[in-house]
Amino acid sequence: MEHVDDPDRAFSLRMTTWQWRHLDGAVDSEVSVAAESGDPHQVVQTGSGVREAGWDQIAHWTPGVAGSGNWPTDDEEVAVKLSRRQWELAAQCAAHWAAVASSVGHEQEAAVLRSVHALVVDGLRAESA
Repeated sequence: MEHVDDPDRAFSLRMTTWQWRHLDGAVDSEVSVAAESGDPHQVVQTGSGVREAGWDQIAHWTPGVAGSGNWPTDDEEVAVKLSRRQWELAAQCAAHWAAVASSVGHEQEAAVLRSVHALVVDGLRAESA
């Protein structure tokens, strides 16, 4: 029987494309930093999986297929299915990069990332209930 806190258990969360693109950017930044610093927590592998899932599920990107990979409009609601481990990393990335954005005066970006963080954390809690 699958336990609700199983890190490999997958579930979907809904958000706008705009929210996803900000989350994707935060994960991308985290992956880049981890790749440069030795990656002791396997952020590169997990984070790359998060990004690839978005490309596949939202943009419908197919490697090697010209014309694939168009993002829906920013206001379109999308569903993304990730493992619990991937959602946990996404939440950590959103929180971390919201703090970074705020520290350099990018309050609008920080606010978006804080709202996405809250959405993901709420989804994680709901899946644990």
